[in-house]
Amino acid sequence: MIRFTREEIYDMVWELPMTEIAKKFIISDVGFRKLCLRLNIPIPKSGDWAKVKAGYALRKPKLSTSWNGKTFAELDERPSDQQVKKVSELDRLVKQVALEKLPFKVPESLTKPDILIIAAKESLSKLTDVNHPGMVVTAKGQLDIRVAPSNIGRTLRFMDTLIKCVRARGFLYEIDSEANNVIIRNIKLRVNFREQTNKFKVHDKPYQDFEWRPNGKLSFRLDSRLKAEWKDLKTQLLEDQLPKILAKLELAAKQEEEYLEKARLWQENWERQRRTQAEREIRQRQEQKGFQELLVKAKRWKQAQLLREYLAAIPNPDGEWISWANHKADWLDPITNTYDEWLTKKDQEAI
Repeated sequence: MIRFTREEIYDMVWELPMTEIAKKFIISDVGFRKLCLRLNIPIPKSGDWAKVKAGYALRKPKLSTSWNGKTFAELDERPSDQQVKKVSELDRLVKQVALEKLPFKVPESLTKPDILIIAAKESLSKLTDVNHPGMVVTAKGQLDIRVAPSNIGRTLRFMDTLIKCVRARGFLYEIDSEANNVIIRNIKLRVNFREQTNKFKVHDKPYQDFEWRPNGKLSFRLDSRLKAEWKDLKTQLLEDQLPKILAKLELAAKQEEEYLEKARLWQENWERQRRTQAEREIRQRQEQKGFQELLVKAKRWKQAQLLREYLAAIPNPDGEWISWANHKADWLDPITNTYDEWLTKKDQEAI
């Protein structure tokens, strides 16, 4: 274990990216960042090392000397054969989104609500869900929401903040005849908002043994080909998970783009193979037909040769008849292919 002073850690963090420090010591880059914050040590901003690679110099803020807290930290060197635990792409994106200045804080009351929120609020005050007792729903073509009346305000504040965050990141929140969609580039991600339910046995309803009743726990769901759900947890409310939600939606869009690109390439390859196979089958039929014609012509040529040999062997043939017979041999022969007034191609095929 090595003890570093606050000044030494300050120098270290401005000489090496935190990912490099994590490789050297048994600590993650996130853990080292937290250590610096605890010691009131200024750290480079996200993207600063990329600027260094591009030839720019870092602006290094001064280390505060009026610090009254802990002045050192102890770190273990990482063995050469011990790998650094990789941070997932989602975790990196969550951290990136959380650092950006977006309206992540869900307010205590609605402030300049989006027009979609206004329409949803009116529907939720009127429409009940016949399939879920104690629940209200929005009308078709509006925000896709189903909650208990007691959670309408909380739901609308969350959805208003979410929509504003989505648009602040340059994406769209749109509603079509089928669903609510967060649109990232050209990818549509279907989403909805639900209050979770518990199953209850009922005794006073004919043809129904159970019904689903709200339990107060709210959830926002990604309900496309890729699925995810964020809900109230024991240690974290749904409102505090907006960075995670936005990061997951962006990652889901990227994964969907990759999936569609693979599907496109697979389709192109399949079409190419299909065309190649179709062309081969056509060529094969042409070869078969050509070969059959070749055999037929060879047979006719052989028969014509047989006729000529026969005619040559006849002693003292009638001149007119021998001329007629030689003409028939020339007609049969595919090489000479002489026209005959009385015999046709069908006659050749019948031989």
